[in-house]
Amino acid sequence: MLSDDRRITALCLLAIAAVWLTFCWPWFFDGRIIPYDAKNHFYPMIRFVAEAWHAGEDFSWSPHHYGGFPMIADPQSAIWTPTFWIPSLMSAAPSMHLVDAVHLLHLLVGAFAIFGFGKVSGWRWEASLIAALIYMMAGPSSLRLEHMLMTVSYMWLAVALWLLKAVLVHGGMWRGLSFGVAAALLLIDRNHVAYLGAWLLFIYWLTAVVGDLRQHRPGAWRRVHLPIAIGGTLALVLIAVPVILLLQLANDSNRPEFSYLQASWQSLHPVALFSFVLPEYFGSLRLDGGKHWGPPSTIWGEKGLKIHRGMLHMYCGMVPLVVIVWFGILKRQLLRGEARFFAIACIVCVLYALGRYTPVFRVLYDTIPGVDLFRRPADALFIFGFALALLTGTLVQQGLPLRATRPSRWLISAVGLALVALFTAMFGLAHSLDRLVDFANSLIVPTAVVAGSILAITFTRRSGTAQQLSLAALVGIVAADLAYHSSNTRINARPPEAYQVLERAEDHPIFAQMLPLLDQTDPLGIPWRTEIIGLGPVVQNLPQVIGSQGLLGYNPLRLSGFEQHIAPDMQNNASLKRNFGDRMTSYDSPLANQLGLRYVVSGAPMDQIDPAYDSDHFVLLGTAKHKWRTAYFYENTRALPRAAVLSDAGTVLEREISVLAYENTQVTLQIGAGAAGTLVLRDFHYPGWSATVNGETVQVNKHDDLFRAVPLPAGPSRVEFQFDLLTRENLRAAVQALVSTP
Repeated sequence: MLSDDRRITALCLLAIAAVWLTFCWPWFFDGRIIPYDAKNHFYPMIRFVAEAWHAGEDFSWSPHHYGGFPMIADPQSAIWTPTFWIPSLMSAAPSMHLVDAVHLLHLLVGAFAIFGFGKVSGWRWEASLIAALIYMMAGPSSLRLEHMLMTVSYMWLAVALWLLKAVLVHGGMWRGLSFGVAAALLLIDRNHVAYLGAWLLFIYWLTAVVGDLRQHRPGAWRRVHLPIAIGGTLALVLIAVPVILLLQLANDSNRPEFSYLQASWQSLHPVALFSFVLPEYFGSLRLDGGKHWGPPSTIWGEKGLKIHRGMLHMYCGMVPLVVIVWFGILKRQLLRGEARFFAIACIVCVLYALGRYTPVFRVLYDTIPGVDLFRRPADALFIFGFALALLTGTLVQQGLPLRATRPSRWLISAVGLALVALFTAMFGLAHSLDRLVDFANSLIVPTAVVAGSILAITFTRRSGTAQQLSLAALVGIVAADLAYHSSNTRINARPPEAYQVLERAEDHPIFAQMLPLLDQTDPLGIPWRTEIIGLGPVVQNLPQVIGSQGLLGYNPLRLSGFEQHIAPDMQNNASLKRNFGDRMTSYDSPLANQLGLRYVVSGAPMDQIDPAYDSDHFVLLGTAKHKWRTAYFYENTRALPRAAVLSDAGTVLEREISVLAYENTQVTLQIGAGAAGTLVLRDFHYPGWSATVNGETVQVNKHDDLFRAVPLPAGPSRVEFQFDLLTRENLRAAVQALVSTP
């Protein structure tokens, strides 16, 4: 039979699961899907891995993404994310709903971990439950579900902090090692949330070390801090290989680091701070709601804001705000005990997120290692929501036992004046843009929530059943408030129809006509390359799903040679703007032919995209229409075979080439007898590609700053190219290159 403590814990976990299920209802039962980058980018990556896995192929290199890309080195490929192996292992073509279900599961696991943190910290169950629910549905994370790997890091941050707290309270080497594994899983996705979360964990541990030094606890070093240090070392060892591969890719990519201007551009706009108080201040988040009028929008008017609307929401519920005012300020608990750490963390995260709008981010950019590796300071709102959830739980825990005393008049007056100033500023901004009706509507639900929260907290002064009921009511208010404002919004939930092409391209009026082109090969038997341009964001990475050897795609990382010579600043191909490189200066260029670019599927006639193209050899095969889009199918009749044997003078030598195998990471060619020369395979060169000629290892050289090339003897030859970044030789070379880089 369960003890009372275990029974309460089980009931709380069931309550968290029930709220999570309610939050997830639109995706699980109403057929919604998580839109934007979750489908435009991450879903095709997972589909590629799944299909390769079930076909018995290696997925460390993809020939379908930007003409060829080292997937294993790219954090956004999800290859190093164990939880996303689940849909890949379950099906060769996992559905969007299956991937979303696994994705949303991270929030539940993270909420369980936050509850565990509260339990290890000795909190009462109500405080732990409130913190867990705020963590799970806080606006900064739940409205950015599209950034899937940040959600994963958000979960592992919760797990790592829980395990870190367990070591600090109970000690033990096994707990320290468990913390190290969780920290490694946090860091292995190598994103901004993971980076900032690692700093949070480190500083949290550092404050514990300082506390033990002040209180003269010599036994704590061996029992507590040594296991943590060993766990941290274990984490660094576990992530060493993926980090080395990422730095190797960054060193040969378009973005080894960001300038301050690039890093700070996607900053939290200062007026977005109003969303902490009123979630719908800038217009309704509901799918059927009114028009957004804050930044960025045509109503707002400010130009050049390179930030998505979902990155401008700070709402974590009204209960945290009421608790901060009630227990934190009026009862003066905000800077006492553990609340101080989480309060400071919240403030630092907001200053970081504001980026270029304050001098703080510039100082951090110039002084803190690693800040220049990331863009989008607004990502710090993930950590803000995380810290705010724990601050709320801490304040409830610290504030409830205090005697009911009347706060000083000056403190009440200061809080009142601050609130008056805040709402005056909000009223003034809404009035200046003629949005007072929207402002008034945005007050209705939060006002009711605040009233209910204050009433519930007031009754917590009583003892016994009355206090328990009032705390249970407070938990219910948190759940209802955040489920209403954070679930099924126009930012994180959409009908699936617009994305169905990613699951069933054969049913799409446009891409059903593209699929037969995939069966066409060059004279050697290698599939021709295809470029999709100007057909919207959904199909940017479609080649990863349908197996087309796409020349473009959607990824902030591109190989440096591709960036310079083929398509500079082409992070995506959603629009009709096609940037040409210094060698592929147009579709009508020798490099386009050498790439084997046979087909172009565009959202406009080609002369609108590239006025220099030659209509004599770009043949319009036909058009297809879907809703408001018209697609144009062009064939480049001058596209060349993927491989050729060249003389020292660069002329093509007449030697028969046949393809014995062409897979993701292995290409085998048979070359007939003829004059000695250089075999050029017009696939992109990258570290990790090795080759043998007649069984003898040869050096893979870079030809024309792009392609793979090997020396070829005069007689018949069998050439095998193999890709493997995980060899000891490559890892050693990568480390040496990184060390020697200034």
